[in-house]
Amino acid sequence: MKVTKYPQSCLLIEEEGRRLLIDPGSFVSKQFTANDLLPVDAILITHEHADHLDSSLLKSLTAQGNIPVVGNASTAEAHAGVITKVVSDRDSFDVAGFHVTVRELPHCLMLDGSPGPQNSGYVIDGVFFHPGDGISIDDLRVENAAVPIAGPDVSPKDIYGFIRQLGCKAVVPIHYDYFPNDPKFVAQLLQSMNDDVKVVVLDNGQSTDI
Repeated sequence: MKVTKYPQSCLLIEEEGRRLLIDPGSFVSKQFTANDLLPVDAILITHEHADHLDSSLLKSLTAQGNIPVVGNASTAEAHAGVITKVVSDRDSFDVAGFHVTVRELPHCLMLDGSPGPQNSGYVIDGVFFHPGDGISIDDLRVENAAVPIAGPDVSPKDIYGFIRQLGCKAVVPIHYDYFPNDPKFVAQLLQSMNDDVKVVVLDNGQSTDI
């Protein structure tokens, strides 16, 4: 499985020519066009915030064909007509040749301390987890995950605790374009804890195999 990072929380997952895009948001559209990302066979959206869903970019990405766009009920309501498949916690389904399991987890708190919107993470083929803007979940162990390292309520303790909670062997830092953080700091943090987790720091457009 090949994972390519794009700005904020956007990842492209590839396997045997199949391409699954997650969270093409507003930070992506500032640096990349739809043509830079195409072709895609399906799109997953974790939640309704603009940095995870840019409506204009999504329209361009889906203009060439019947591309499924998957998201939760709150996202479907906030962006009428965008989501073609509405999913719920613990749903499992196949899309574009990938097996996907939905795991809902709380969005990190907002600046005023209020809860964020409904946030749905996705386990891809049982080996890779994208949590959206979530930093805590019960009853999930996965070897590889994307991990938000910045946000209105994301601390180094949260990052470390989430990685330990998931039992990851490798993590890809995401979500540090708006609330800045240095992904190399996360690697240093884990090294200082004598942790054997591999932190894969990717520039935008760079890929890794898992």
